[in-house]
Amino acid sequence: MTQLVYYPEAALAVHYSIKEYSMPKVLIILISLLMLASPAFAEDWITIYNDDLSLVRSNFELDLKQGRQEYNYDDITSRISSESVIVKSLNGGVQVAEQNYEYDLAGKRQIIAKYIDREVELLTKDASRVRGTLKFYDGSSYGVLESGSKKLLVVADSETQMIQLAELPSNFYTKPTLHWSLISAQSGKQPLQLSYLTGGLSWNVTYNSVWDEKKLAMDSWVTIRNTSGRAFNDVNLKLIAGDVNEVRDEFSSYNRKYAMQMEADFAAAGAPSFEEKAFHDFHMYTLDQKASFANNQTKQLQLYPTLNVTASGVYEYPVFGSAVKSMIKFKNTEANGIGKPLPKGVIKVYKQDSDGNLEFIGEDRISHTSKNEEVSITTGTAFDLVASTMVKDQRQVSKFVSERSIQVTLRNNSDSDKQINVIHQLGGNSCITEVKNGHKYSVDTNNKATFELNVKKDQQLILTFTERTEY
Repeated sequence: MTQLVYYPEAALAVHYSIKEYSMPKVLIILISLLMLASPAFAEDWITIYNDDLSLVRSNFELDLKQGRQEYNYDDITSRISSESVIVKSLNGGVQVAEQNYEYDLAGKRQIIAKYIDREVELLTKDASRVRGTLKFYDGSSYGVLESGSKKLLVVADSETQMIQLAELPSNFYTKPTLHWSLISAQSGKQPLQLSYLTGGLSWNVTYNSVWDEKKLAMDSWVTIRNTSGRAFNDVNLKLIAGDVNEVRDEFSSYNRKYAMQMEADFAAAGAPSFEEKAFHDFHMYTLDQKASFANNQTKQLQLYPTLNVTASGVYEYPVFGSAVKSMIKFKNTEANGIGKPLPKGVIKVYKQDSDGNLEFIGEDRISHTSKNEEVSITTGTAFDLVASTMVKDQRQVSKFVSERSIQVTLRNNSDSDKQINVIHQLGGNSCITEVKNGHKYSVDTNNKATFELNVKKDQQLILTFTERTEY
């Protein structure tokens, strides 16, 4: 007699014959009982958005009988959003009468829970056997109503060596599964399309650049992580840059720990590349070759060929800041060697030393940046440039007007002259009324004042200005 046996110590549930144990037989029985879908062919499309959201679309064929039948399809991710599933018959010959998402996967608790009020047999570590009806299982002990005596026996889980169950539960699932009730107009292979939203696929961009004080030689790499619980082979890949609004369950949480395997994948016919185009209010990047992603794998693909971007080195000191920032700035225009939408990501900056070797000088994170917008990269703070701020005087001019005098002290301890831009963010009702020593400044549309100050080497410069606020 074939029976289902559970071994707690080994955490293994399999079909077991009392006279012989055959793993190949176990596999054959499981496959036949589960009746999992085996598509004759499949093609997948993946569109990966920012913020842990992706759209998966699959075309495949199912070999169906005429009429109504049940089908289990498990070639899905473990992070599928069941409410988003759309199943479409490509030739109109199949109707989905009912769909269930089965996510109560096979495990010790799940299997035992399906055997409440059913016959079981327990073998304890002292070789005694307990037979009867399982009345409860609380994770630490079993309650069995003994056959014959009708006594309720409580057996500790830690003392149980084997649990013998009569048969495999009918709703036994080893993977997240879509259970369909299908109505097919005729027998034979029927083409279907499945679409759904899922978590577990993410992408970001890393920009590696080399700075020579005039240009940034910038390479851009897309890093794609697959922790969806499913592998994808030869898929058509699209990436969407932009923030798509999504209603989320405030109590939902996902496991965001990644078992990462770095891989740089280049096809023999040439490195894959992305074609960029505007799509709705976002930007879409379509890979010109098919890609494959193993589960728990990280893959890197080049986004753009190397860009030589004209940029400027800038020193900035925000008033009341702690240090002078060393920055690189450029405008995202074709004239500056770029003029392409830049997805958000991290820019790493390297510089060649006198010995010819590249050294890392800092990194920064940028937001989604469209063409004609400015990119500012803070690489660090300037060691030899020192700045401090103090309020020299603050006074109430009238009931609705106040003024304060702000003093900024700059010191250049380097061996060359430096230009330092002092930045002061004015309030909506504020303005600058006086600047000592005639230092020039400009105010932009966001009411941000910028003083461009040249500080000679080994010298100190003091900037004093008056800010007026009306309430």
